[in-house]
Amino acid sequence: MKRMKTLITSLAFAATLATSSVSAQSPDSGLFDLSGLSGELSPKVNINFGPAMMSGFAEGMTESNPDLASILSGVAGLRLMVFEDVNTAGLEPGFRSAITELDRAGWTQAIQIQDDDTLIDLFMIETTEFVKGLVLLLRDDGDTLILANIHGNLDPGAVGRLIASGKAGDGWDFDDFISQGDSDDDA
Repeated sequence: MKRMKTLITSLAFAATLATSSVSAQSPDSGLFDLSGLSGELSPKVNINFGPAMMSGFAEGMTESNPDLASILSGVAGLRLMVFEDVNTAGLEPGFRSAITELDRAGWTQAIQIQDDDTLIDLFMIETTEFVKGLVLLLRDDGDTLILANIHGNLDPGAVGRLIASGKAGDGWDFDDFISQGDSDDDA
């Protein structure tokens, strides 16, 4: 449970920053197809929200975290898939292919972390005014995988203010989110 909380917190922070069937889909939109990266694995968490849900989240954050609300209001879509306790052997060639595709489509590798058995790649595509999309590819210990794509018009000024404030997680209750997922496993 602690690993899941750490990974989701990392994803939330990354979101506020900045196989051959995998392909970039209109880099101008910031949309990237993650579906082929997980092979036949089934996610523990599978979120696919469009603009209406993101607008609702933004509205809910307006008082507790106005900068985060500003960022969320620019999000047109969020795709998040979390896989835990799965065998990720054999998926790395698909990741290398996806990274090559992102690079060819003009995405910038904003963050790359290689630490022991953890590999994190965060890509972004931007215009002069907005971050149009973020793609997170996280592999950990050969049994955990997190894939995410956030796209829309993310205001870099709001992102900068949020990071500088140190309040990126204010208004989020990860403990309830995680414990709900764990209680489903106990049923």
